[in-house]
Amino acid sequence: MNIAYLSQITNLKISDKNPLDYLKEYDEPGLEEVLRSHLIPTIILEWSRANALPEYALTIFIEERVNLLLEDLRLKLEGIEFNVFDMGNPTHR
Repeated sequence: MNIAYLSQITNLKISDKNPLDYLKEYDEPGLEEVLRSHLIPTIILEWSRANALPEYALTIFIEERVNLLLEDLRLKLEGIEFNVFDMGNPTHR
């Protein structure tokens, strides 16, 4: 859930950078729509703009991404039932 498809050139440019930093380089009109189209939670832009990650940022990001993926699957697989079992996250208890 923590992988996004990028061109090789983009991947090389950002590979050693903190996401909060490299997102600032790409933060311009239209980026939120691009992130949504790749099922990437836009909350990461909020973190980048604030220049701060919350506690458990990776867990929050992954949970948000899973929810976006499930929503997309439900729309695409209309009529097909599937169940999701959330075992919870011990870091949030």
